[in-house]
Amino acid sequence: MSRLLTLALALAAAAPAQKLGSADEARATMAALLKIGVAPPPVAATLHSAKEEDGLVIEDVSWESLDGERVPAYLIRPAGASAPLPAVICLHGSSGSRESETTKQFGMGPWLRHGQKTPHQRLLGWARELARHGYITLTLTQRGLDRRLPDTNDQSKDLLVRGRTLMGALVHEIRQGVTYLQQRKEVRSNRIGMTGMSFGGITTFYTWIADPRVAAAAPICGGVGSVDVFLRRGSRGYHGFYWWIPDMLSKGDQGDFAAAMAARPLMLWAPLSDIGMPKEGVDRFLEVVQPAYAKTPGALVVHRPPGEHEFTLEAFGALKEFLDRFLKR
Repeated sequence: MSRLLTLALALAAAAPAQKLGSADEARATMAALLKIGVAPPPVAATLHSAKEEDGLVIEDVSWESLDGERVPAYLIRPAGASAPLPAVICLHGSSGSRESETTKQFGMGPWLRHGQKTPHQRLLGWARELARHGYITLTLTQRGLDRRLPDTNDQSKDLLVRGRTLMGALVHEIRQGVTYLQQRKEVRSNRIGMTGMSFGGITTFYTWIADPRVAAAAPICGGVGSVDVFLRRGSRGYHGFYWWIPDMLSKGDQGDFAAAMAARPLMLWAPLSDIGMPKEGVDRFLEVVQPAYAKTPGALVVHRPPGEHEFTLEAFGALKEFLDRFLKR
């Protein structure tokens, strides 16, 4: 490590973050860091097609987001529901897409990532499975992934020199998804949750902070813990440019922002050997967040099983239990 980099890290460590106060203050601070607005963004979605399969209605929709980007999504809802249902925004990881989460098959299986020649194993069809259990799910392909090119690193560089961030652009279009769900008469507008794996886990976490309309959030292997600890103990090359939010640690670490949201339900799935979220970082997160949630026992749920960076059937079971508890009541 160069002397200049060592000095920069030492200065950053020596400068304490400002203490975050209320949830509104933390939310406004996060919006400023992400270079996005505080108010919910508008959306005008287009329905391209709809079909019914096995008691579910599957709608192919899209909407225009920032920079003329078009966000492709599937909305899946139980056919013939007699009353509005809770909804869940479902977000894939860097090797997935809206298609991988909505396959008819539910369970571990091979998936061929766009642009690759060799399939890999992943949990398939989990957004459709949630719909089978009484949820309306909105599954979108995230910007910079799958066919939404250029890739995340290229887009991050472009946006950074323009005074913006890719994480902000991602959160903006997910928040548009919340707005869209609130427009749907089939949805209980105050029971919208979200979850995601890996890339989708971290975008879930920051959207939960930025948008009070998200009633419950469950990042799965989402790189949530401590940015400060990750700098010291993690593999910096693991996360792309999208993960690094400029100036964040001068305002607060991930735990500081989560603590300001105390009482709003949050679940972390944090395997002990997950390369994207070292266990020491999760330890730091809990040191800060657990005391803030002391008055609302049960609203903070943290699973730390043995294992690595993977969305397992066990994780899905924990996710469903969490969503049922906070979105179906």
